[in-house]
Amino acid sequence: MKPRAGSKALIREINEALVLDVVRTKSPVSRATITVQTGLSAASVTGITGKLINSGLLVETEIAPSTGGRPARLLELGREGVFAAGVRLSATEAHAVVVDLRGEVVATHSEPLASTEPAEAAAAAARAVSDAAGGREPKLIGVGVAISGVVDQASGLVRHSGAMSWADIAFQELLEEVAAHPVVIDSYVNAYTRGLLFDGVFAGREMLIFSVGTSLGAAVVVEGRIQRGFNGSAGGFAHSRAITGPEPARPCHCGAEDCFETRGSLWGMQRELQRSGQDRGIDPDGDSALIADAAWHLGIGMANMAKVLGPGQVVVGFAPEADLGTFAEQTKAAFVRQYDHANTPPPIFDTPIADPVALARGAACSVLARLFTASPAG
Repeated sequence: MKPRAGSKALIREINEALVLDVVRTKSPVSRATITVQTGLSAASVTGITGKLINSGLLVETEIAPSTGGRPARLLELGREGVFAAGVRLSATEAHAVVVDLRGEVVATHSEPLASTEPAEAAAAAARAVSDAAGGREPKLIGVGVAISGVVDQASGLVRHSGAMSWADIAFQELLEEVAAHPVVIDSYVNAYTRGLLFDGVFAGREMLIFSVGTSLGAAVVVEGRIQRGFNGSAGGFAHSRAITGPEPARPCHCGAEDCFETRGSLWGMQRELQRSGQDRGIDPDGDSALIADAAWHLGIGMANMAKVLGPGQVVVGFAPEADLGTFAEQTKAAFVRQYDHANTPPPIFDTPIADPVALARGAACSVLARLFTASPAG
């Protein structure tokens, strides 16, 4: 790999990330343990930790038990030196959270959207962050935003969002102009996944993460890392073609027909009600057949992806508005049934509720994760 300009600064950034990650995963931890875990020299660890303490990223805490020499002070992540903000952006509101360096939510605020026009959405997100941060705003290191749809994080573009009626919107740039902070954007499902990975529970695992709400999403995790694919398109579950019967094709907001989005999302179910002349919300009891059909399509589609990728675990985060009676249980049953004649048992299948705070926190963790990632990619 050809070194990029400023490679000495890059090496310092990588070493600091290595130290921070050891403290994050093993705190409280001694400098001696950091030396062993990172392979850095004791002098380098002393210098790096001193700098990180001065910047508020680390704090000295309890004293380690003495082995005969000078007692060692243990290190933890600081709670007051650095914060990150996250926003879950929907067609109706910008829900913001502020998290500390450990990813714990310390403040929240919701700001209504007057419209889904990109500039208005950016302004609402900036206001939500500012109100949530309050006096902590000068200590914010960045803002993460979760947006429904296909998001190319590397370029800062929202490629397609049916919920927002957006196509190729440079939302990262728009928000940075009004928020005065670095911005990272991502899809709902990738942001939700980032929050799960940040906590370390799923470190090193192969997983599939799905989100079910107004729209659908999927994230592919290999060895504990989100695989983004070309133009951020990995996990293109919502706009894969669903199994259909003899009934008329269902047009999708992407321009195609019979996408899983038309069958298993709340948007798709709502459109079916509208086509039958019913302009109302989904009734868990009265619309049981519609919900069962959505669960059947989702379970089969998710199982097809799982059989190709072979994950050890599948997590399906249902939005609160998708908590429709037995919808989650029926989806799981349809998924498991696809393994009745498989050579391997089905992967672990969990169906938690993924509320706006979880998505906004995951977006904030996308900002924090860059402090702990030793990557030469920049």
